[in-house]
Amino acid sequence: MLATLSGLIPQNLAFPTGGMDLAFYVVALFMLVTAVCTVAVKNILQSAVFLIFSFVGTAILYLLLHAEFTALAQVMVYVGGVVIFVVFTILLTSRLGEDAFAVKIPRVFAAFALSIIFTLIMVKCLLPIEGLSTSAVAAPEGYASLKAFALRLLGYGPDGFVIPFEVVSILLLMTLVCAITIARKGKEDEEK
Repeated sequence: MLATLSGLIPQNLAFPTGGMDLAFYVVALFMLVTAVCTVAVKNILQSAVFLIFSFVGTAILYLLLHAEFTALAQVMVYVGGVVIFVVFTILLTSRLGEDAFAVKIPRVFAAFALSIIFTLIMVKCLLPIEGLSTSAVAAPEGYASLKAFALRLLGYGPDGFVIPFEVVSILLLMTLVCAITIARKGKEDEEK
């Protein structure tokens, strides 16, 4: 049956089937499912959990590209920072027993129809490009290694990023303090 299908698809449009390619397809499908679940579920807390899974899938894709630092930053910043702040905000500002948001069927149908149309347009635009699915990665050795990023991130020279790194850490600390302050004021108002 596979031989019959391979005769239908032109050779330059055949998708690669190596181990890394299959891993990419599995992770991409996982990310697609979790992204759709992020916007399709009715409970906002469940939506945030699916968003975490989608971000973890993105980090796995970075690992498949041998970009360890970018994968680590994806998990630390987005999963460990942004989404956790969103979850804390949801838990601090909402009641867990509340009814979920009302979802109207025509909106959901229109969203899925537009998503399918957009996906078909993307596939139509990408398939005719020769060499896209079979091209090799052209990044130099050690381009995205942890050692190279660490030397640049904590370097003091003209190509170092120690000042922006510290500014971002102070910004995240201020965000955490502000979130706690806002939550505490809301709690005091409820007691009054």
